Amino acid sequence: MNERQISERVNKLRKERNMTQTEFGRLVGLSERSVGDIERGRRSISVSAVANICNRAGVSADYLIFGKHDPIAAITALNDLTHEQIKIILDITMSFVEFMNTDTGNNALIQEVLRRYQPAAVTQMLC
Repeated sequence: MNERQISERVNKLRKERNMTQTEFGRLVGLSERSVGDIERGRRSISVSAVANICNRAGVSADYLIFGKHDPIAAITALNDLTHEQIKIILDITMSFVEFMNTDTGNNALIQEVLRRYQPAAVTQMLC
């Protein structure tokens, strides 16, 4: 277990959620100072803190400790999106899967997705 990498993942997780150290600490049951110390590698992260972060921030321990991505956490993140945003993501994903299954190797499906969903709309959806 590399504590520096765990510290970096805690920091990244907090920033991905656009939270201050105080807000993130409230979410996961830690003080602002504890979050800051963990992020800077000045404090080891306890097992209970790992469990709280995983349970309350919707990530797996595999991600937090080992950096392995968890598909369940990705699905959980969809809870914050509107129905229309999820539909757009699914449409794009299905178009990409169809494209990847073609033997021709052309990019017609990706061009169609980009035509249908203007880049500005996709960017706005993801932000």
